[in-house]
Amino acid sequence: MVVYGIFIFHFYRFLAKRNILSYDIERRLRGGKLKSSGEKISAAPRIAAYIATKIFIFPIIIFLWFLAYSLFMLFLAQDLSIKTIFLVSSSLVIAIRITAYYNEDLARDIAKLLPLILLGIFLLSPTFFDVGEIKSRLTEVPNFLVHIPAFILVAIMVETSLSILYIIKLQIL
Repeated sequence: MVVYGIFIFHFYRFLAKRNILSYDIERRLRGGKLKSSGEKISAAPRIAAYIATKIFIFPIIIFLWFLAYSLFMLFLAQDLSIKTIFLVSSSLVIAIRITAYYNEDLARDIAKLLPLILLGIFLLSPTFFDVGEIKSRLTEVPNFLVHIPAFILVAIMVETSLSILYIIKLQIL
């Protein structure tokens, strides 16, 4: 229970950050850097790197989050089908990313909600965890693997759109 709690604590805080990969885009766009001659260095290369990171590194990160939420639910939500688990996990990850751009505190609350609920269910239901049931459910997973790339593509499109809109908002305000 302690290990699960510590993992969830770090996991949801990471997932709910707007700028996951430590880009301080606000400071970089507003303050800018200066060359030795006193001229301002263009922010375009930094913005391009920011967007490229969202397109190339973000899919790996998003897949790991999806996998973690799916595993939590696979092990602890015995009544749900694999298809439903994948749908809920992908929807949850995308909802957390959208709310991270609105308010990071809200995103943190949503990110920790499901894992803590599953822990509560596990603690209150002593017959909840059945190894045989989990093994049989794992055999169903390959049938739904073809849906994962579609989820990742949707997540990339959402994240890229939100990033671009956020950069535009920073430039306007």
